[in-house]
Amino acid sequence: MCRMRASEGMANDMTALEQRTDMLGRQRGTSPSLPLGRRSPRGRLRWYLVACPEGHEQDSCDRVRAIVPTDLLEDAFVPRAERWGKFAAGWSVRTVELFKGYFVVATKDATGLSRALERLTFPVRMAGAVGRGYAPIATEAQEFLSSSMDDSHVIRTSEAEIVAGKLRVYEGPLVGQERRVAKVNRHKRLASVRVCGEGDDFSVLLPLGVPVRRGE
Repeated sequence: MCRMRASEGMANDMTALEQRTDMLGRQRGTSPSLPLGRRSPRGRLRWYLVACPEGHEQDSCDRVRAIVPTDLLEDAFVPRAERWGKFAAGWSVRTVELFKGYFVVATKDATGLSRALERLTFPVRMAGAVGRGYAPIATEAQEFLSSSMDDSHVIRTSEAEIVAGKLRVYEGPLVGQERRVAKVNRHKRLASVRVCGEGDDFSVLLPLGVPVRRGE
């Protein structure tokens, strides 16, 4: 009975993943829900998104990295960002997934990796199907994330000030990236940051502290 229930649970998870990745493929070209770019030739190392059950991003990523051979998978990780919250003891920080229900893989052979994932006994699927291939994370988004994350694949808090209505970031990964900041929530220490503009702009919420506002 336990085996039957586990099998039924996995079947339900796989169905949900397939529906989510199919929808992502249909949305690509109109209003993408993730920062996907154009298909890349085989042999070029690119980042791709892999769908998994929400809340199991790190476990799914670790299992894939342990099982899939390195000739198909050069890296796999869960991109995260710091998130501030105010509790009884004051402000504290935790990390949250940038893309809930997804993790990132680096491969030169997306189709081969997809076949390998389909043979696994737990629910993971390549996202962004386009014809017989897969769309990688947009080049601009890949470069931004790569330069912004630390060695733990976490985007840490940046610090800034607003002087005469103009934002200036003086510490953290957003230094020099002010043009990407679309909106700032000073109370929550958050900023809406554009990571790519291929098709429609795609933004994520990143940590940004702005304790000083001068000249107004």
